[in-house]
Amino acid sequence: MKLYEHPFSTAAFKVRAVIHELGLPVTLVTLDMMKGEQKSPEFLAKNPNGKVPTLEDDGFFLWESNAILCYLAAKKPESGLLPADPKGMAQVQQWLQWHATTFAPSTSEVMFETIYAKMMGRTKDEAKYAAGLEKVRRDLGVLEKVLAGKEFLCGKLTLADFSLVSQLHMRAPMGVDLEAFPHVKAWVARMESRESVRKSLPPM
Repeated sequence: MKLYEHPFSTAAFKVRAVIHELGLPVTLVTLDMMKGEQKSPEFLAKNPNGKVPTLEDDGFFLWESNAILCYLAAKKPESGLLPADPKGMAQVQQWLQWHATTFAPSTSEVMFETIYAKMMGRTKDEAKYAAGLEKVRRDLGVLEKVLAGKEFLCGKLTLADFSLVSQLHMRAPMGVDLEAFPHVKAWVARMESRESVRKSLPPM
């Protein structure tokens, strides 16, 4: 298997972490996105969206990071990262969808006005940043309530934890403070202490 990715993609980060967690033999192929390699005809044939990550497995191409997570976990069902029982599976899917529809968009608003603004050499739009940060704090409040009395979002380690924590590994340059969310802070520390996550972090 091959994973086409970029070190600073949060979506690629969580896929790398799950690959390491499962111990799967996957070759990482880093695209030079500043040169537009993700928009080349060769890559667009693999993923018409021209985005990373994209997984290649014996001629089968899969994109959308949460779909890739499910595919990888299905290769090692004994890991329990994607539960087989209906309630457990639905609960994980609930969080993966919440990530895609809510948490990723809100954190991305903050990233665009901090990390990406700096990379592109433009000035931060303070109004957009403040609006994004308010949404992130709203979402952290949801996580705080759910994580009270729990080590992991679904009670045990699943894909949901890898997916959601990926949005917070660059929290310092984003200006996101977790002090007001002690359960979230402890959960993030728990996840970032895992070797699979540590090995997947981009160079900062």
